[in-house]
Amino acid sequence: MGFWKQPQKTWLRRAMFQIHLWTGVAVGLYIIFISVTGSIVVFRRDLQLTKLGNIPAADADIHIVMTEEQLRASILKLYPGWDIARMVIPKRKLTPAEAVLTLNGDKFQERFNKYTGADMGLVRPWSIRAMEWTTDLHDNLLAGERGRKINALFGALTCLLCLTGLVIWWRGSKAWYKGLYFNPTHGWKRINFDLHAALGLWSIWLLFIWGLTGVYFAYPEPFNAMVDYFEPGFVRGRTGDAVIAWFVRMHFGRYGGMGVRLTYVVIGLTPAVMFITGAYMWWNRVLRRWVADVRAPRPDRPAPAFATAGATIEPID
Repeated sequence: MGFWKQPQKTWLRRAMFQIHLWTGVAVGLYIIFISVTGSIVVFRRDLQLTKLGNIPAADADIHIVMTEEQLRASILKLYPGWDIARMVIPKRKLTPAEAVLTLNGDKFQERFNKYTGADMGLVRPWSIRAMEWTTDLHDNLLAGERGRKINALFGALTCLLCLTGLVIWWRGSKAWYKGLYFNPTHGWKRINFDLHAALGLWSIWLLFIWGLTGVYFAYPEPFNAMVDYFEPGFVRGRTGDAVIAWFVRMHFGRYGGMGVRLTYVVIGLTPAVMFITGAYMWWNRVLRRWVADVRAPRPDRPAPAFATAGATIEPID
């Protein structure tokens, strides 16, 4: 009942606050980094569709697929002097053909309309390569399986940060609603605290999912074993498999349209604001007191040169 009505005086809240504080210090910069890269990666499919579009359906309806000899002649007409080292003409109706062209040691891979012979651009233009690099940075920290396991560790800490933050957010049964917003007429310290709490609450569900799926991507076996335990047998349509698939879609934003992805960008950037507001609280509650203690003159040592007579430290609320 004490926590329900007046949580500020309970040992549980004090303990959760310390865990939340030091976990935030440990993972704050990482969460900003992973959120920013994730906000970029969410547009990966849109970029691929823009840069690597399919053959227009009208061309497939009007024309027939060129033979390999016809397509080779069309390509060499566009690139005189080059040789075609390899060419692939896919069977799928709207998938472009691909050809590897070489000249004096230079080589590149190009896409072509297999109905008209038109050049459709590089198979992997620089924008696609940059996005692939960013994706690898986000998924694996450019370190393969080891990087994915590091992500899992920080993902677990992010989940801990969310759970402890939820406990701290609770202000009691009579004032809980005050944690849903911030009052701009309050003092800056109060605004900072309320902003941190409100942003954390409104984004906590997605941040928790991101952290949990970060663990899943590195260690899927425990999750699959749990599904097998509650729903034994390899049967299609298991609820557990559907839940895992839903979590994965939620991680990548693989649903809805552009509005969903823009929402992900906004939510993905909130950890940066929360890190700043949390760091400000850390400074007030911990670092400033420590600095004041270090600077304070003691009987067994002279006052530091930078200390001024009569200087005071602003009290912390």
